[in-house]
Amino acid sequence: MYPFNNPSILNSSHVVLFCSRLTIEDDHLSKVLEQEEADGRFAADPSFKEQMDAARKFFINIHKHDYKDVQHWMDKQVYLNVGQFLLGVSTLGIDATPMEGIDVKAIDEEFGLREQGYTSLVAVTLGYHDPEKDFNATLPKSRLEYSEILTEI
Repeated sequence: MYPFNNPSILNSSHVVLFCSRLTIEDDHLSKVLEQEEADGRFAADPSFKEQMDAARKFFINIHKHDYKDVQHWMDKQVYLNVGQFLLGVSTLGIDATPMEGIDVKAIDEEFGLREQGYTSLVAVTLGYHDPEKDFNATLPKSRLEYSEILTEI
């Protein structure tokens, strides 16, 4: 971690590290598909299995060959999960702080992530803030006006 994030990491009860795959290979896609089948996702209509496989490969190929941003796309898929995770813990009354200010190379080396086919993206600290030490909790929130960030159509 970078020094400015050390207190958040060291004072949290848990830290969840979200990682992205480095590549997306057919064997991984097959494993996911087989797990979905074992979990009964295609029980209603077995043709859904082929449709799901084709749809995934369609989007992966768009990002591999047309946009040439497959790593960025895979990272964005992880961020969707980060958002859901943050929403989930907030409903439990747990404080969470997502951080990109992490030393990805050091974390990847420490946990052998790249050898496992992953790279770290975001660390999320979990716990409960200390009202006496959380200067930010008492400050007024500051947001741009909706008209500055949203367009109604």
